Amino acid sequence: MPTSINLLFDQIHKIPQIPEVVRTVINQLNNPHAEMLDIAKNVEKEQVLVLKILRLVNSAHFGLSRKIGSIDEAITMLGLNQLKTLVIASGLISVVPQLEHFDVKQSWRNSFRTASHAKWLAAQSGQAADIAYTAGLVSNLGNILIHIGSPREANEIDQHVKAGSSRLETEKKRLGFTSQAVCAELCRRWKFADELIETIEQSAEPMTAETPNKLSCAVFLAHFISDCQDRGLDESQILARLPTEVSEQLGLSTQLLNEKMPQILAEKSELDGLLD
Repeated sequence: MPTSINLLFDQIHKIPQIPEVVRTVINQLNNPHAEMLDIAKNVEKEQVLVLKILRLVNSAHFGLSRKIGSIDEAITMLGLNQLKTLVIASGLISVVPQLEHFDVKQSWRNSFRTASHAKWLAAQSGQAADIAYTAGLVSNLGNILIHIGSPREANEIDQHVKAGSSRLETEKKRLGFTSQAVCAELCRRWKFADELIETIEQSAEPMTAETPNKLSCAVFLAHFISDCQDRGLDESQILARLPTEVSEQLGLSTQLLNEKMPQILAEKSELDGLLD
């Protein structure tokens, strides 16, 4: 880890801290024996999370036949996997402050799309979809922390990116590290599992690793597609720019992605309601 990342964290007055229940859920993503019902009881102790989750569950997006008044009812109506997603997302959103000259809500919308795309791509390639989803969900936190700790440099980088420059190359040139490396370090300080940290860290340049991490490839590709959507590119433009060496590493053929891209782009995240 570059020393300059430590300097960045030193400049952040108060590093965001997530609720313990969120850390528990994330670190048990690949544990089939996790007692989610016990975790649900712990969620109920986090009133901010409970209010966010119940407000979203009762929104028009879910279209439930009756109002849900408790986390137990939410489990019954949505299932544990859906609750797990809502717990992680609402917990992350609750610790990120609003920032001047930076659209935090838009950053989250990009993350929600990235998470959905990463989950689909990972599942198609036989990888751990929940890990890919969570990595996609936190993927923009590094950029947010750079805006908190080094706002002038962050704004300059944003301007270069808007002008067409690569964010990755601009960050390395201006900062000496990438936003993915910052995100990975934050997750390390949050004591997340090594698999998730490695997935995030390598998602900046997955093909440069001696043995490319397929989950990192899924997150990289998902982020690429989501960023293209933010730039207003249509299906044919995205497909023409798609980094095929990454998709091939995942074992996903060009034909499959051509066929499924409309479906991928049409996906709507149920998490947008958490931003209201």
